[in-house]
Amino acid sequence: MLDNKKIKIAMYGGSFNPVHRGHIQLVELFIQQLKLDKVLIVPTATPPHKSDREMVSATHRINMCELAFEHISKVNVSDIEILRKGKSYTVDTLRELIQLYPKGELYLLMGADMFLSLDTWRQYKEILKMTTVCTLPRNLSGFKELTQYADYLKSVGGKALVINQPVMQVSSTEIRQAIKSKTGVAQMIPPCVEKYIYDNQLYRE
Repeated sequence: MLDNKKIKIAMYGGSFNPVHRGHIQLVELFIQQLKLDKVLIVPTATPPHKSDREMVSATHRINMCELAFEHISKVNVSDIEILRKGKSYTVDTLRELIQLYPKGELYLLMGADMFLSLDTWRQYKEILKMTTVCTLPRNLSGFKELTQYADYLKSVGGKALVINQPVMQVSSTEIRQAIKSKTGVAQMIPPCVEKYIYDNQLYRE
């Protein structure tokens, strides 16, 4: 365990239903920009903001994440929220990570939409005390809105970072719909994830 020295460790949570190229690009960018030592990919059990109607099993989502990120040595896929079961709240996961990595400098990675809704999250001010919240814009025109919101988070005592470098725009919903309609998804997900989805007949219904 990397807890005997000051390390930069980031958490990137989500349903990853399925994981896609946008997720991978975000992680690669923040590893480069922040010189991160470790990134934990944390698939959620049951996200508080989503129904589980189209959610494939935790095992499938973990397996897909492991395939998608296996080429990045600093990334580990964690089942910390899966094991907790029930509703998943980021504040609880961060508390566990602080115990696991007491000397770690924590960062919380997220997409633009999640970032802009942070003040609606459970105990969001506690989240801001524990970590630096990081995001990047969906497109070149989205940077200003994110920086304004980052300024708000800083005004209430938080630490926030916005990198002005958009990543590929694709959504897991779009991928699921494409699979159902039997259209191509090769541009949106890595070949290893695409093969896993088809081998296991996921997202067919």
